[in-house]
Amino acid sequence: MEIVKNRYGNDRVITKIDDKRIRVMGESLFSRIAEDENKNITMFDFEGGPCLNIGGKIKFMGSEFKIESIQSEKSEGDLSSVLLGVSL
Repeated sequence: MEIVKNRYGNDRVITKIDDKRIRVMGESLFSRIAEDENKNITMFDFEGGPCLNIGGKIKFMGSEFKIESIQSEKSEGDLSSVLLGVSL
């Protein structure tokens, strides 16, 4: 687990689930999502960041992973969470 700050100083918790999945979660009053024509999420933007995109990169514990897929998880209150499919 790694905790990073967004541009407003709020915590984003990044957790490696397994070799192919990383979860990013944190308090976010709103988020923006973009989808392709098949309703697959291509972009997820937390309030204050990070903005995560298919084909983009995410750093975790000194390694850089390529984002292959994005799945929005059920949010409760102000907590938002996404599950990223990743590769090295």
